[in-house]
Amino acid sequence: MNCEEAIAYIHSFRRFKKIPGLAPIRELLEVLGRPQDGLRFLHVAGTNGKGSVCAMCASVLREAGYRTGLFISPYVLDFRERMQVDGEMIGEEELAALIGELRPVLEEMKERDVSISEFEVVTAAGLLWFAKKGCDAVCLEVGLGGRFDATNVIEAPMVSVITSVGYDHTEILGDTLEQIAAEKSGIIKQGGVTVAGPGQDPGALAVIMERCALQENRLILPGLASAEVLEAGVFGSRIRFGGLELEIPLGGRHQIANCLTAVEALRALRTYGFAISDKNITEGIKIVRFPARMECFSRAPMVFLDGAHNPEGCRALATALEEFPRERVLVVMGMLADKDTERSVELAASHASRFWAVTPPCPRALEAEKLAETAARYCPHVRAAASPGEGLREALAQADREDAVFFCGSLYLAAELRPLLAKRFPADRK
Repeated sequence: MNCEEAIAYIHSFRRFKKIPGLAPIRELLEVLGRPQDGLRFLHVAGTNGKGSVCAMCASVLREAGYRTGLFISPYVLDFRERMQVDGEMIGEEELAALIGELRPVLEEMKERDVSISEFEVVTAAGLLWFAKKGCDAVCLEVGLGGRFDATNVIEAPMVSVITSVGYDHTEILGDTLEQIAAEKSGIIKQGGVTVAGPGQDPGALAVIMERCALQENRLILPGLASAEVLEAGVFGSRIRFGGLELEIPLGGRHQIANCLTAVEALRALRTYGFAISDKNITEGIKIVRFPARMECFSRAPMVFLDGAHNPEGCRALATALEEFPRERVLVVMGMLADKDTERSVELAASHASRFWAVTPPCPRALEAEKLAETAARYCPHVRAAASPGEGLREALAQADREDAVFFCGSLYLAAELRPLLAKRFPADRK
């Protein structure tokens, strides 16, 4: 089995299970020798910001000299991004060998009609690989929800993190913020430490607090008011917080909240014996990189790629768009049909002078023509492009040097456009 065959095999499993529960992955990991038991975790759930917080924490832990695993979902360019050690993706041969090791167990479970999802396979592979690599700590991002997410197979993590709670996957997690918060708070286990990101909805925060009380967790609540913002915008931010001066290279004001969350999570790790200095934190945050999070490719014109794909993410995007006069903003957007398209498109299109609707490369994609119909209610000049590449070419052809062009929406779209943008602007990267 080579890497391509291994990835195809992973994709052969169904995306969602019919019946939620952790029994199948527990059984799988039991056969594999329970690799998760020898690892220590920082477990991160939330609607938006999970990936950024994981990336910041992993960067700081590496800076402090710890062998650090990073598990993220989804990937942008390469499936192997989902599992990394010390900033390096799993190798092709390693992934093929890993799936080759899992395959006999998975096939035996299939024969017994045990339902295993694609994400459970990926999670089991990641945990096994991190154990084989001897990771000192693993920054583990939840895939969906928390309570029944495959990553929740771990025992109590050192630190549980709940980033902002918003509306997404409501058909699975519930249609109120309290219900969604309850699902995400399912990662909070007995006797740990929990960090909840700033700006939580009061109802969601009440649920998180109740769960922490039941599980006897110390709850840390960083507040945005405790950070002095020296500079903030699409190119990054500088803040003072807790005696530290922090330079955040990830663009957008929303990354300030993610940074505060990461800093408090890292400080909490000190209680578990991790020697993380203030300098480790400032240097680790300063060098963090995360693709398709307000990623800048050019400054003349200004060109950004952002994976904002739900209303909360698009609110953060809209804040960035407000930094520019509307007549200078061009937006190229593609969405999946199972997202809250109306609100997301409104937030992006109402700040744009020109808008291109495109169809992301995904079976669940919303057709460009339907997206354009929605956008036309909020933007005076809307066009449905024949392909993402055509939307990119047309928008850049029409952009003046003073304009700001935003490519946003589904991460499937980001994966399609990022190589094209990198090729178009090889020397202009931020």
